[in-house]
Amino acid sequence: MQVYAAGAIRARGRAMGSSGSTPQEHLESLDRIVHDLRTLREEAGPVSYAELVRRITDLRLNRGVSQAAAIPARSTVYYAFKTGRNRMDASLLRDIVLALGETEESAARWVERCSNAQKSRSVASAPTPTPASVIIEAIAPLRPSALKLTLLLFCLVVLNHACHWSLAASLDLPIYLDMVGTAVAAIAFGPWYGVAVAIGTGLTGPIFEDGILAFTLVNIAGALVWGYGVHRFNLGRSILTFFFLNLLVATTCSLVATPILVVLRGGAYGTVGRIADALQEAGAPFMVATFTSNISTSMLDKLLTGFIALAIFAALHGKMKLSAKHMPLVEVLGELREPSPGSQAKALTPALA
Repeated sequence: MQVYAAGAIRARGRAMGSSGSTPQEHLESLDRIVHDLRTLREEAGPVSYAELVRRITDLRLNRGVSQAAAIPARSTVYYAFKTGRNRMDASLLRDIVLALGETEESAARWVERCSNAQKSRSVASAPTPTPASVIIEAIAPLRPSALKLTLLLFCLVVLNHACHWSLAASLDLPIYLDMVGTAVAAIAFGPWYGVAVAIGTGLTGPIFEDGILAFTLVNIAGALVWGYGVHRFNLGRSILTFFFLNLLVATTCSLVATPILVVLRGGAYGTVGRIADALQEAGAPFMVATFTSNISTSMLDKLLTGFIALAIFAALHGKMKLSAKHMPLVEVLGELREPSPGSQAKALTPALA
């Protein structure tokens, strides 16, 4: 079995619980285990959560565990380092300490300590939540109620209009900012929630400007790419992958917008139109000039939109306890707000892994 040793990692006496501890000390022992686990991780590198997941997967595969069952969710590993726990998965704890360089004998002591702490807590505090309820509460927060979700999606439609008409249009900026709410819905809940916000924005758009309904297709395209990007293709795992996702959204939206601009408005207009005119004067074909001018502003717009949406989702994740298992980058941002012992610079490691 592969052993990961960062420096000379010694067997630690703290892995053994004190047999003479009082009940109150036992109640605190899970937090002490977490504190020691954080220290062990710091001494081992520190090791990023992405690297820790990889090491645990290797250990389990070497034991003969199937590929599907061997890979732990990064959020599960992340929450193993959080204090205030009622339960702790002893088998995951064993794999974590092995992945951080401990021996089998030392890992067994960590597991024994975890078992003793949980038995003491069960005696001292009743009723104790079942493991399933703890997992749901700590790792997989529930979606908002139907009413709250409907109100939130409506607010995101309003956000699309507010960002566009109050900021981009009123200040004559060469960006749009008309998809911030769409991006939030798609990233937080899924692509089709983003589509719902896109359609709502399109249907209410004529209140502000005639002939804007057709651009709903652009909004829908962005919702699908953002939503499937983070929910199916795991492009929300780091800053770099999320950066790439926003560029992909920009390209897709420009491909959809170009024929709409040509058919309905005779090509690009405004600041983008001036760029298109310059390209045509330089000899570029009409369609190429329209697409190139559009994507030149769309890249900046979608990058700005995407990262504003990321910040909003991170805030909603903290306030409303929305699930972010599909987007580990949000959990990293949460760790920056509540850093473990060690510097905030070290907390950035998982995001850049």
